[in-house]
Amino acid sequence: MLNLIQKLSLLFLFSLTLQAHSGLSQEHLVSLSPDNTAQGIAADTSIEIEYDLTISKDSISKNTLVLKNSNDQKIKGKTRVKNNKTLIFTPSAELHSGVYKVKVKKLNLQDYTANTRFKRYAKKVCSYFYDDVKQCRLYNYATRVKSKKIKYTFSVDDNKPKIISLTLNKSNIQLNEDNTTTISVNAKYDNNKTIDVTNEVEWITSNSNIVKIDKNIITPLSEGTTTLQAKLNTQTTQEISLTVYKEINGYKLPPEPDETLNNSTLLGIDVNNNGVRDDVERYVIKRYAKDPEFPKTKTALAMQYVWAEQKIIDNPVIESRKFMTDSIDCETYWFHQKQKEINQKIIELGETNFDEAIQETIKAGKWRQEHSVFNDTAINDKIYNTRERIERSFEFNQACSGNIFDGREAKLDYCHTNLDELGE
Repeated sequence: MLNLIQKLSLLFLFSLTLQAHSGLSQEHLVSLSPDNTAQGIAADTSIEIEYDLTISKDSISKNTLVLKNSNDQKIKGKTRVKNNKTLIFTPSAELHSGVYKVKVKKLNLQDYTANTRFKRYAKKVCSYFYDDVKQCRLYNYATRVKSKKIKYTFSVDDNKPKIISLTLNKSNIQLNEDNTTTISVNAKYDNNKTIDVTNEVEWITSNSNIVKIDKNIITPLSEGTTTLQAKLNTQTTQEISLTVYKEINGYKLPPEPDETLNNSTLLGIDVNNNGVRDDVERYVIKRYAKDPEFPKTKTALAMQYVWAEQKIIDNPVIESRKFMTDSIDCETYWFHQKQKEINQKIIELGETNFDEAIQETIKAGKWRQEHSVFNDTAINDKIYNTRERIERSFEFNQACSGNIFDGREAKLDYCHTNLDELGE
């Protein structure tokens, strides 16, 4: 049987335990790292508190999460939020061996799934003023819930191996928007061991709208370019570039250029160096990918045409006419080949259905005009979209004015792409 003094001692220790650890089983709290059972963790650790709701930005201050050592000295560090739901405290320096106390203040969490009368009212009011109601302070107030304070302890062993560097397994990434890819991170420790820590790192991007990363899987969200780094405790990998691109009919589209930068120079932006301005290239490929009969052929013809126009803008002299002549003769070659097919069809119909043959003959007369890429005025509007570029067009026309040019036979040799191999 325990005597009175022993009972009082146990009761006192139990009360200290309750004071040292609280708020650990509250609603919306997902995990702690390190948690309250952690003993002898490495000295380069960070504190991570994960919730299942978005953490409101107005909750975060330098005292939101406080870390103290056994002497009750406050540990300096930086507090931030990862992926909207995880509170992170990174000490400014490595911790020493001993017991540490973590205190987290009450946080404002956003429960957008709650269906309350006040929330519905706030959403309706905010929708009149905001496209995204989450930007409205009234709506955020209506969806706000409070977390509970958290207190717990853990111990550090500064003899544990520490990370001295992090390395990505890829340098730069080009990713089709319809695909996913994987990535991994290796940590090198001061005991010369290397361990895969991919599932433990925090991913840092310069544009969170381009991709999302779940453990080691990168999933595209939209076209564009972003930088990518992995961070674990106080170590960060080298920054790499990640580009998500669109591919249509085998064509890899360049990124959408910044309009101001693209129009600030005569030749604009051409990141893939194919001689076609990126905004024009994107228009051409998207425009003719929708063609119901000849998407590949018209794309090839239009790309050669806009390439020739860019040559003229760059150097509006009579010698540049050759590029446009090649483009026109390439299209003419295609028309002649298709005309042979149409004529043969009309002859065959004439033997069996004269009226239908007449209708096909009428359609054949309009066929060239309907299918010529040079009749697409929107292409020219796209190419010549600044005063300086329009002036170059006038200079070229003036250079060619008054000259007589001989015609020639349209041949496949004048085409940049072998149209006969496109199967259309």
